[in-house]
Amino acid sequence: MDPLQLWAGVRFAAQNGNTGGLLTAAAQNGLHLSAITAQPGGFCARCAAWRYPELSRLARRYRVRLRIQKRDGLFFRLRPLLRRRGLWAGLFLFLPLLLWLQGAVWATDFTTLTPGQRARAEVILRQQALSAGEFVSEEKLSSGEYALLQSGEFSWASLNFSKGRLIVEAAAAKPVPDIASGTLHGITALVVEAAAARPKPDIAAGTLHGIRAKCGGTVLRTNLTSGTMLVTPGQAVEAGQGLIGTARMERDGTLIFQPAAGRVLAQFEWEFSETLPAAVAADQLTGSKSHQYQLHFAGKSLALPPWSSHQENARAITRHLHPAFWGLALPCSVEETVFYHTQNETLSYTGDQLLALARLHSRQVLYAAYPDAVLLTRKEDFSAEGDQFHYRVCYTIAADICQENAKTAED
Repeated sequence: MDPLQLWAGVRFAAQNGNTGGLLTAAAQNGLHLSAITAQPGGFCARCAAWRYPELSRLARRYRVRLRIQKRDGLFFRLRPLLRRRGLWAGLFLFLPLLLWLQGAVWATDFTTLTPGQRARAEVILRQQALSAGEFVSEEKLSSGEYALLQSGEFSWASLNFSKGRLIVEAAAAKPVPDIASGTLHGITALVVEAAAARPKPDIAAGTLHGIRAKCGGTVLRTNLTSGTMLVTPGQAVEAGQGLIGTARMERDGTLIFQPAAGRVLAQFEWEFSETLPAAVAADQLTGSKSHQYQLHFAGKSLALPPWSSHQENARAITRHLHPAFWGLALPCSVEETVFYHTQNETLSYTGDQLLALARLHSRQVLYAAYPDAVLLTRKEDFSAEGDQFHYRVCYTIAADICQENAKTAED
């Protein structure tokens, strides 16, 4: 098929006269006819629309009657639209509007961030009016970068905006070593020793205890990173006893000060007791919920239907949606809030449930105090009196008992 026929083609019927001579003359004159089908008294064919007038002149020469059956192609599909004045007016209005909206955020690119970092960055940027539908300025970009850094989540952040797309680049913050006053006690002691108004303290190997014992126990294993280890495996220690010192003495009597760091694994007993009620009042989900929607655009908010009411103490979950049209993100956002309704009910626990709950609480408290604790034995006692459940447990554990000393040598 002639490519021009795809743009504008005419299907016609030729009747009467010398139709065979017309086909021969058309071929001789370079008129390309396609889809030729024979019909009683003539034929049907298709040609480019701009060659049809020339074909009509040849048809009159051979006394053939032509009748157009169908006009097709992209040109004939667009021609009705081009005659509409409203379409042209809308086009002239749409182009300036589109250029104006290029200054607003249509989409945000977080490709360099992890899902967790992206969620935190979205919250921060929304607080700085840098979400979808908001107009961007250099001041907003600078304040957004500063807010990302001030959040403590990122060590480096960069915001770039181009033609409706906000590109967010950031690097996660690395943990800062805990080197503060009172940690490097050897340095503090050296300053005190140099002070003329104070007597020289008795600084010997292991006297300035940077790390002391959280509790008493029997030392199982030690691991020294820096400083001087003051205990040995098998030794019994008491709470508050020095474990790692910050000063050591060389053979020539010179004192070397180092920050105290290391681990002392000890075995000891840890006790926990708790009283739980057999019945408690708590809010329970009823299964009913309601929705509220708000449209955000250019710093303005508009409530959207449905305008349903919600329970005062309902649990709310909010998320932000970014509408798209045919895959193209629109410069606005919709805030959806789902309210889950609750009802206050009295919950009664069985003895097994109370025992499991008390055990869970004991483990939570234990691991909060000693994250690396290893349970060796457990002795527990529990009883029920009326609507009260009493629980007591004694764990034998192995854990790191090091605790930094908050006091300096001046104390």
